[in-house]
Amino acid sequence: MKLIFALGLLNLFLLLSCQDVKEVEKPNTLLTKSEMKDLIYDMVLLDAATGVNEKRLEELDVEMLEFLSLKYKIDSTDLKQNLLYYNLKFDENLEIYQKVKDSITRLEKAYDSISEVTDSLRRVEKKKQDSIRKLDTIPKKIMITRDKSID
Repeated sequence: MKLIFALGLLNLFLLLSCQDVKEVEKPNTLLTKSEMKDLIYDMVLLDAATGVNEKRLEELDVEMLEFLSLKYKIDSTDLKQNLLYYNLKFDENLEIYQKVKDSITRLEKAYDSISEVTDSLRRVEKKKQDSIRKLDTIPKKIMITRDKSID
């Protein structure tokens, strides 16, 4: 009997605690999914740049909210409303964030490729410099005798 009463009380509690999730109104300036993907991508890059070198961004006088507002021609209220609107549309939001993740992965691969090429060029340059140093350390008598033996 106590179990039935406890389950009934739990059901009543769960029923009463459910809330209506109100649909968010479309923002005055609704960004397309593509624009929203670009905006979130820019937000991620700016956030990463802030984490890496905040002083440099301050020197350049880059303010994230101001930058995004100017680039996408929306004010901070519209930006917040767009984020909220898409956050409540789970499937669309998931699609947007997956595209952002894919873009970041492509960017990361491009930077890795550039880094590999740069490292390769540095190794080649270092070998070249080492070879030049070795030539500089060979005694001149040995170089002269080698030249005579070639003739």
